[in-house]
Amino acid sequence: ERHLQLALLVVIQAVLFLAVRFGFEALPGRGVLIPGAVRGRRVRRRAVQFFKASAEKRTAERVGVLLYLSLAEHRAEIIADEAILAKVEEGVWGDAMVALVDKVRAGDPAGGMADAVTRIGAVLTTHFPKTAGDANELPDRLIEL
Repeated sequence: ERHLQLALLVVIQAVLFLAVRFGFEALPGRGVLIPGAVRGRRVRRRAVQFFKASAEKRTAERVGVLLYLSLAEHRAEIIADEAILAKVEEGVWGDAMVALVDKVRAGDPAGGMADAVTRIGAVLTTHFPKTAGDANELPDRLIEL
C-alpha cells in the first residue's frame, strides 16, 4: 500500500508539473516575465542558426544577408555573411532597423520588412556595386516560421 501511495503521489506531481508548464505557455504576455537581455540573446541565437542553415557561405562572394523579425519577442536582427562583415560596420544597419521597428509598431510588419530590405540593399550597393556577371544566388522571399 505504501508503494501505491508513493506512485500516486509521483503521478499527481507529474500531472501538476505538466499543467503548470503548459498553462504558463498559454498565458498571454508571458514574455513580460522574461528579461529583455534573455529575449535578445534568444532571438540573436535563432537568427544566426537560420542564417547558417540557409544563407551563410552560399554565395560566391560571401554576401548573404538575413533580416530576422520575431514578433513574439518584439526583436529583430540583421545577420551578414563574412565579406559584408569585413567591409561594413554593424552600426550601419541602424537605419534599416529603425525603418523596420517604426512600421512594426504602426501595425505594418510587411511594410517594415520591405523598408528594411530597401535600406539594406542601399548599404550593400555602396560596398558591393552590381557587376554584369552578378546573379541572384539566394531566394528573395519571406519565410514565416
